[in-house]
Amino acid sequence: MAAVEGKTVLVAGGAGAVGHYAVQFARIMGARQILSTVSGAEKSDLAKAAGADVTINYKSDDVVARVQAETSGQGIDRIIEVDFGANIGLDPQLLKREGDIVVYGSTALEIAVPFVPMILKNIRLRFFIVYNLSDGDRAQAIDGLTSLLKANRLLHNIAERMPPIR
Repeated sequence: MAAVEGKTVLVAGGAGAVGHYAVQFARIMGARQILSTVSGAEKSDLAKAAGADVTINYKSDDVVARVQAETSGQGIDRIIEVDFGANIGLDPQLLKREGDIVVYGSTALEIAVPFVPMILKNIRLRFFIVYNLSDGDRAQAIDGLTSLLKANRLLHNIAERMPPIR
């Protein structure tokens, strides 16, 4: 997967468990601009704290119009997609030519792909699940994550702390 350095990245659900880290990784890896879809003000705050430059409320905003405005009409280089089934019709509208959709989740088991909008932009589609990493990629990911954790460079969204068991 190509690096995101200097690219515009949209993280779908940037306040969720995976999306929150995806925003941080994009920031650490040098993304030029990070946008995130969210469902409300509290989630917007979480995504921005993680490093999102712009949040877009997918429940109330015109996502396509906001992306066009925020990217000066250029569109997104890469989308990190949490719900491919819900967003497959939207994503091609947001991407620029040669854009990437990296899918790590979907609420639908089977999805019709909008072939013409995607082929006209030469959009690349990649599916990702951590369990399928090669041994080398897994070792590299663990080393990188361990370094970030040791350097205290990641923000963790902890919903609740439980008292110690005595």
